[in-house]
This record gives sequence, C-alpha cells and structure tokens, in this order.
Amino acid sequence: MNIALVFDGLQIGGIERVGGDYVRLFNELGHSVTVINLCPQQNQMESEMPEGTRIEHVSFPRKACPEQYAQLVKRNLLGRFIYPIATIALCTADEVYKVISRMHPFLKEEYDIAIAFSGHFNDLTFVADGFIRAKAKICWLHGALYGYLITSDGFYNLYKKIRNLVVLVDDAQEEALIYNHQESFNIHKLYNPTYIANRTVDDHEVRRLKETYGDFMIMVSRFKYPHKDQFTVCDAMEVLVEKYDSNLNLLFLGDGPDEERVKKHVGKKNPKISSHIHFLGARNDVQNYYAAAKLLVHASVAGEGLPTVMIEALSYNLPMVVTDSKVGPREILGNDEYGLLCKVQDPDDMAKKINKLITDTILYREYQEKSLERLQAFKPETIKLKLSEVLYCVTAQNKFEL
Repeated sequence: MNIALVFDGLQIGGIERVGGDYVRLFNELGHSVTVINLCPQQNQMESEMPEGTRIEHVSFPRKACPEQYAQLVKRNLLGRFIYPIATIALCTADEVYKVISRMHPFLKEEYDIAIAFSGHFNDLTFVADGFIRAKAKICWLHGALYGYLITSDGFYNLYKKIRNLVVLVDDAQEEALIYNHQESFNIHKLYNPTYIANRTVDDHEVRRLKETYGDFMIMVSRFKYPHKDQFTVCDAMEVLVEKYDSNLNLLFLGDGPDEERVKKHVGKKNPKISSHIHFLGARNDVQNYYAAAKLLVHASVAGEGLPTVMIEALSYNLPMVVTDSKVGPREILGNDEYGLLCKVQDPDDMAKKINKLITDTILYREYQEKSLERLQAFKPETIKLKLSEVLYCVTAQNKFEL
C-alpha cells in the first residue's frame, strides 16, 4: 500500500521518534511511505528517518485550523460568537488553500491510507478535511481518548471525520464514548515500538560519561511544562542531597520552551545542590546515556501518552522512577511491577523512591532483570503483527462502506 504519514513538524521529540520507528515498520511490511512535514522549519528529525524515506514539505500551521478555536466556546459568551465566525472564515480560506496546495505533485496522488500521526490540530485537519487524497484515514492518539476530549471538542469534531483511531491506552475510553454519544469510532489499541536497541553504543563515550558524572540518573524529554515536569525532578535532587546525602548526579537531555525557566529554578538553589544538575541539550546519541546511567527518572503533571523514553530505558535494562501521571507510566510499569511510581509534583516522594532504588541492590537487580520481560510487548516484531491487523481492518472497513 501507498501510505502518507502526516506530521506537525519533525523537531526532536518523542512523537517524531516513534514516527520514524513506524516508517521502518511500514517498510518492513512492504508498504511505500511518504512523510509529510507541515512545519518545514522544524526538520531536525528528518535525518533520523530510515534511509530512502520520501519526505515532502507543505506549510499548514495550527492557527489556520478552525477546530483549533473550539475551546473558545468554553471560555465565555463572547467565545461562543467568535468560534462560528472563525470557523466559517477559516473553512473558506482552507478551501482556497487546498486548491493552491494541490500544485504540489505529492498532493495530486491518491494514497491508500493517510495517517495524521502527530495528533495535533493541523495534521488532523489536513487528513480529515481532504487536503490529501486517500481511500482511508487514520489518526494516532498519543495517549488516552478521554484526555483529548477533555482538552477540546475540536478533537472530537475531527475524529468524527476520520473515524479510525489508534490509541496507546484504553483507560476511561468507554465512559468517554458514552458521554459523547459516539459509538461509531473504529478504535485500535497499539503500543509504540522501539528500535533503539539496534543503535550502536559507543563504549568509549559510555566510559567517559561514567568518569565525568559518576553515578547519574537521566531525564530525557522536552522542556515543556506541564507535560514534562523537570521542576519536581530538580527539587527531588535537592532532597536527595540534603536528606539522603546522595552523590548521585542528574542529567537533563533535551531542549524546549521552558528550559531557561528550569535553569533559573536550579540557579536559585545552593551550589551544593546545583552542582549535581547538568543540562546537556538535545542529543542524537541518547543510547550512550541509557547505557551509562544508573537509572531513568521521568515526571509529568498534565499526563502522558506512552512515554517513549520509558520503553527505551527498558531496552537497556535501566531501572526507573516515574511520576504516576495519567495514563502511560502505569500502563508500562503496572503497580510498581517493572519500576517505581511516585506521586505527581511530590519531590519528597520521588527522592524517597530514588533512594530506595539505588540503595536496595536486590530491588535494583530485580528491575534490571524484569526489563527484558516487559520489553517484549514493545518489540518491533510484536507491534508489526498488530499493525498489520489494524491496516487490514481499516482498509476492509473502507471497502465495506464504499
């Protein structure tokens, strides 16, 4: 099949890395893939796509999407008037832009399946409203359905047009469908695969990292609060040093809009604390850090989908402490079965769990050994079989409807 994978930019991030893994899976299944980047200036991850991947660019910002403004209805009376006006104006403008965009040769083609992979308003609109011709449509939800429906009715309106949804978890899904009087979605649960174990680990770099930082934990994520909560991790580091007299270091890998805020937060702390915290920016050799680290730490306030970094850490038998934010961490770790969960925005509880993990050698080794067991559910071979089932169901349903 000829498949179009549509992204809201290809900057360095978890969704984009997962997208690259899915391109590999589609290729291995014998499908032809075209990657479409709707934010051409965000292109760092394009180099991470499998060799030979066809990548096309067309600019389509979120602000051009009518459903982006659906939340205005919930704000106040004025918003209820602005939303329909904005919808009419933008729908008209988008129809004109649709005609213009068809000048791109790749948009003149008809694809067997078009996938809104980022799950944001612009890639959803691009697929749902037919900017790209396709016999069938799918949207990827990087989390639970109810989370998106709570965020904005705009997502619901776009999902109704696409109908085929892929979710990472099904927590509270039935309730969300009942309360929205919608039972006609075709919903498939599919975990993210990881290929990171195939990357070459630089043993020399691993030794250098251990010599430079000693025992250290890593948090690999964008600085974008509240979806990622580096603040709590920094405060937990303070508790570790002051209460538990820990020599552990903390390495942040990633960048993002809130990086400077976090640095200022750290800068206000005693040098005894701040000297343990290091900002290393976005890295393309993250496998070396997994291999060298003592443990992974991860935190979120607003909730997670299925954190890619946690799955990657399993590939390197790396024990972890993660906030029990909705909904992904518990989906991966169970009830502390494969790693330790801590309370959200509670640095004391996080520090307590980290200290327990690094001082209890039996528990630490147990989680190392269990990593391989849990990883089986996220291996490409496992996901490939389920992905084939999803594609078959979507194309079969489309033929039935036609």
